[in-house]
This record gives sequence, C-alpha cells and structure tokens, in this order.
Amino acid sequence: MKNLLSVLLIGMFFIGCTQKTIVIDTQKQEVKKQEEIVQPKQEEIVEPIAEEPIVKQPIVEEDAYKKIALIYPSKVVGPYAKSTVNTISSFLLFSKQPFILETFDSFDENSQNINYQVEQLKQKGFRNVIAMYTQVGFNSLNSMYDIDDLKIYFPLINKDEVQTTNENFIFGGISYYKQLEALQSVSSQNNSMFYVDSYIGNKLKEDYIKIFGVNTNIKRIENQNNQYKYIMEDERLKESTVMLNTPIIKSSIIMSQLTAYEINPITILSTQLNYNPLLIRLTQDIDRTNFYVINSIGQSDDFIQEYCTLLESDIVYNWVDYSSLVGISYLLNGNQSDIIETKVIDNQVQYGLNFYKSTSYGFEKIDIN
Repeated sequence: MKNLLSVLLIGMFFIGCTQKTIVIDTQKQEVKKQEEIVQPKQEEIVEPIAEEPIVKQPIVEEDAYKKIALIYPSKVVGPYAKSTVNTISSFLLFSKQPFILETFDSFDENSQNINYQVEQLKQKGFRNVIAMYTQVGFNSLNSMYDIDDLKIYFPLINKDEVQTTNENFIFGGISYYKQLEALQSVSSQNNSMFYVDSYIGNKLKEDYIKIFGVNTNIKRIENQNNQYKYIMEDERLKESTVMLNTPIIKSSIIMSQLTAYEINPITILSTQLNYNPLLIRLTQDIDRTNFYVINSIGQSDDFIQEYCTLLESDIVYNWVDYSSLVGISYLLNGNQSDIIETKVIDNQVQYGLNFYKSTSYGFEKIDIN
C-alpha cells in the first residue's frame, strides 16, 4: 500500500491543467551487480575467467508506452480538465502499464487554436485523443480533413446531438433527453419545471418542452435576487409534478422553499444534475419527500474507485469523470474491460437509466413500474 501511495503521489505532482507531459514506467527495472574478478596471485598461472554479464531488463522504447493526448479549451472547461486528467491517470496506474499523457490547451473553441493544438499532438506521435469540447469545438474538429489517423473520444457530447461521418469519433455524453423521457413516464398531468439561464439549463428547457408539451408551467430561476415568495405563490405548483432542471445549490433552495410555503408536490423529479450527495447535506428529509432522481453512471470496480479518490476524481457521482473513465478504457482496450460495466456500441457510450430515491445518508436505487 505504501508503494501504491508513493506512485500515486508522484502522479499527483505532475498533474495540472497547463500543458504538461506525464511519463510513468510501471515496469520494475532490476540490475544485477557485476561480480568482482579475482586477481591471480603472483607467479600463479590461472585460466582466464569469463566475465559474467550485467543482467538488465530491456529498455522500454517509447512505442511501448500507452500514449494519450488530452485536448481541451481551458476557458470553457477548465475545472473539468484537471479532474479528467486525474481520472485518466488513475486508470493507467491501475492498469500497471507505462504511459505518456500530455495535455494540449486550445484556450477556447476557436477553429485556428484547435487546429494548431491538433497538429502539435500529431507531430508528437499521439493517436489516441480525448477531446473535451462542446458542439462548437466538435464542429471545428469535424471539418478537419487530416485527422483520419486519430481516434478521438468526446466525453461531453452525445452522438444524437451532432452529425458526422467520421468513424473514428466516439461519443461519451449522457442523453438528458432520454432521462427526461424516462421521468415523463412517472409524472402527473399537472407539471411544473424550474430552470436557470445557462447552456445546460436552456438545453434542458428545450428538451423538456418537446417531451412534456408547451402548456406546462415553466419557471426561470435567476442567478441571484430571486423573489421566492412570489414564485411560490403560484397555485399551479400545488399537487403538481415539479421538475428541477437546476444545479444543486438552486435545487436545494427551491426544495426548502416548497417546504417553507407548505406546497406539497405529488413528486419532485430531477435529471443527472442533482445526483450528488451534496444535495442531501443541503436539504432536510422533509424537503426531499417524494423526490426521485435519474442516474446513468454505471458500476465500476471498487479498486479503481479508490485510485480515483486518491487522485481527486469522482467516478461515482460525477458523470464527466465516469465518461472519461469509459473513454480511456475503450481507446486502449475496446469493450474488453472488467472494471466497468458500461460499453460503447455504434460509437456511443450506452448508459443505463436508473431511478434513485434519497435517504438521510445518500441515494438508494429503486424500481419504478
């Protein structure tokens, strides 16, 4: 265990979001000390003694290393990039294979910046690439004509969200649309939805309207200075199914306000956004009465979870980290992995749709018929 911690700490020392290279050789090198040759005594005839060769393990050539490039726009996904590096490193250390992991920062999703970084990683011999771009950056990569020799995994994008003919593109984004469809099957006829004005918030709003219809009660939550008394006085909230397409902090406030104003929804539902134990800590049990959340993160090996925890990534509750784990596993081993249950089919990670209810200590998986 001490050796494991030492290796992991070395990995942590090199990990960062600026452009860096991590080179770790997990093969043990052993050198046998050359034995001293006994000098003959004076006037004594001695037959020549053949020197015993020094025994060494063969030098590991660079081609024997698993080479992974991570390209990302720090201005757009900076916080996610560091966690993704930690997740990839955890998998490679767990696999006990020598590897080279290098990051390439395009700063933003400008096509010229992306093209420059792609040329850099190609010149350095990288062929397996994890690209942390939204649809904007994807469109730039999709238009490049000289990347057919690269295998690129997009952890943030679902295949249904884009159009491409490149068979070397693999997609790892979860489908919020499918999650909302599953949640709609357990909703009532009276529906209300809260959302925030952000990229994901507006996307969820559009998907929600497509699935639930335009005649639902939709409420926008501002980033600050919300008049919750006015919001909660809406009679349509009573005896309704409330959908929370809001981040954790906003969701916890909304749930506490529903309790404070004695509004009793039939159910409170949420997508992957609120599958996080932080929500449990920020709310009371009474706030989460009849609260259900859907989750697409699959099961993984307990030991890889420990490696990730040591390197400060979360493959249990953070779907981006889990998507990155699936991606690095698939790039190197295809679907032949026994540490994660999630597979890639037709260039898209196939996630499950599982319902959970909250308890005082976390989330408990349930069956909803």
